[in-house]
Amino acid sequence: MKYLCSLLVIAVVCVSLSAGAHAAVGEPNFDISAKGVYLYNLDTDLLIYEKNADEPMYPASLTKIMTCILALEKTGDLDKEMLTYPNYIQDYLYNYQYVQGNGRVSTGGLLAGQELPMRELLYALMLPSANEAAMIIADHLAGSQESFADMMNARARELGCTGTSFVNPNGLFDARHVTTPRDMALLTQHAMDLPGFMEIVSTTTRRYTPSGGSELVWETTNQMMVEKSSYYYPALRGVKTGTLPESGYCFVSTATRDGFTYLLVVMGAPITDSEGKTVSQNTAFAETQRLYDWVFDTYKRKSLVERGKYVKEIPLRLSMDKDFLQLMTADRFTALVPNSVEASSVTMKFDIPESVDAPVKKGDLIGKVTLVLAGEEIGEVELLAAESVSASTLLLVLEKVRAVVGSFWFKFAIIFILLLIAFYVVMIILRNRGRRKSGYRPRRRL
Repeated sequence: MKYLCSLLVIAVVCVSLSAGAHAAVGEPNFDISAKGVYLYNLDTDLLIYEKNADEPMYPASLTKIMTCILALEKTGDLDKEMLTYPNYIQDYLYNYQYVQGNGRVSTGGLLAGQELPMRELLYALMLPSANEAAMIIADHLAGSQESFADMMNARARELGCTGTSFVNPNGLFDARHVTTPRDMALLTQHAMDLPGFMEIVSTTTRRYTPSGGSELVWETTNQMMVEKSSYYYPALRGVKTGTLPESGYCFVSTATRDGFTYLLVVMGAPITDSEGKTVSQNTAFAETQRLYDWVFDTYKRKSLVERGKYVKEIPLRLSMDKDFLQLMTADRFTALVPNSVEASSVTMKFDIPESVDAPVKKGDLIGKVTLVLAGEEIGEVELLAAESVSASTLLLVLEKVRAVVGSFWFKFAIIFILLLIAFYVVMIILRNRGRRKSGYRPRRRL
């Protein structure tokens, strides 16, 4: 079902307030052919759009983002940490590609026995998507491919992934090897915070000459960063592509325009058309471009509430001059919202006392207002007294008297005194009755 932009459920992190993060799902005005999508604004912590975000899918070489994370986290000096290409990895990949007939396996042109620094292996891993680089890193850090997969899964769980199960470090097909668009976004967001990651994945060409070998030229598989490519998208940086017959086209990327940066995960974009023929374009790139164009054109930062705006009045007590106190907003509230949303679209839910007692100083905190858009709470703003109001001396005295009279101890004292009086009366009555029974008569003086 398509929703009008004005009815999109918006979640916002205020620019000037420390509001909590929210998630909301919008709907692009075109069909999405990819199996899974997760579009997220990194500046405002706002989920713009999701499709099957928690459904397990085959990630293909998106897996290498996780491999890169562990390599960056567990390596002290990327230039001094040297790794050797074991023979068993070369034999495995040769067998996988040519003996088992599993098709093309992307490599970085490395040869068994070569020694490379971790930094160069990461370029080979993330640019041409070299499968041997992933396995070399796994062997070096964990001693075996299986142990490294255990490390991957443990770290994924630590980072909040709930639908991820890695079996290998490179993403070669295994029915057990799955993740979700949401998990992949979590992993990528963490990777982006690691020193060196964005520098690596934003590079289009890397040249390196191994000791005793020929120069290697690694070109990125991310054609949306390549200027001469028909897919070129100037706003886009990184991150990783992935393609397998079982996974379809997959792509994780970021794009920045007009001061906003988005993270986009596209998984399971079709490789074949409805007739089973191979499509002529990378559908993940095509979906990515359309989604970025849509979100950049649709969502803008707008001021929904201005600072110092009078929004409410509240009954005022203990003042002879005024019966009501004006309340104003403490801060400006800005949000990332669709173009069609105006300030008038926002409704307010007040959290304020029934009344306020004078004296009041301008700027005193009185309460808060929650902002609601399309039925969803999107944030809150504190409410301040818009003016100073002095108290009436007479009304203050009367209020204090009323407070004393209405206090627990005053009531206790009154009750205690009444009880003493009642006790005294009872004692007098009992003493008089005792005298009558004893026949006591007062003497008459002569």
